[in-house]
Amino acid sequence: MSFFEDLTLVYNKAIKKTLKNIKNNPVILLGPIFYGALYQIAINIFSIFIAPTLGMLSGFLLPIISSMILSSYFSMLSDVIYYNRISFNNFTKSFTDYFSSIYSVYFILIIISWITPMLGNLPVAHLFISVILVVLFNPIAEEIYIGGNTYTQAYSKCVEFFKENAFLWMLPFILYLLLTQVMGFSIAQGLIMSNVIDIPLGNFQMSPLMGTSNIKAIIVLLLTGVYAIFRGNLFTILNNSTRRKRAYMGEYYDD
Repeated sequence: MSFFEDLTLVYNKAIKKTLKNIKNNPVILLGPIFYGALYQIAINIFSIFIAPTLGMLSGFLLPIISSMILSSYFSMLSDVIYYNRISFNNFTKSFTDYFSSIYSVYFILIIISWITPMLGNLPVAHLFISVILVVLFNPIAEEIYIGGNTYTQAYSKCVEFFKENAFLWMLPFILYLLLTQVMGFSIAQGLIMSNVIDIPLGNFQMSPLMGTSNIKAIIVLLLTGVYAIFRGNLFTILNNSTRRKRAYMGEYYDD
């Protein structure tokens, strides 16, 4: 099987599963809108009323809020990817399902955020570091809620996954960024502002769009909802197989 045959096989399978997920659970597309709004409200309240009294401690406490919100969203995505259904019976519990795993990963990013100011006022250097983080650890959200990895293991697994699947994984991400660029979002600004764990939420690009056009923001966030589900399915396929295995399974793998 050639590389492009493998690419076609993988993407076709991921797209079919994604369309099936959306057909059976259309409400999941509203995830980035609902959780993104919740995220923004929580951060604004924290920044105005809590952060000024905490100083440096706020750097540790803010990720607690982010981790709880992402935990709930990841729980919804997990239900869709694994079971092709969403259950709201345990909605309140979903805010703690992946909390510890997400926060353990955030802790590493906190350390990195302390180191980067040492570079001084060098936008190019900050952009370079942001690009490295976003590219190399791009599937870290999926490593958490699908792979079940935490802390440093989540990062090491990302590197292993990237070595095996760099092109197949990053091509849809680049396409996604280009589409958001068309809708009026700056890719460079987004990469600098981004948090790699938030990518399935699309939260790193809400602020620039919300200020210019609500309609564009909604379109991009709906697109993000589709992309998040596609990412989950693509990760599951790539993480559970190799190119050799897919070539061996052939048409049976494409069912």
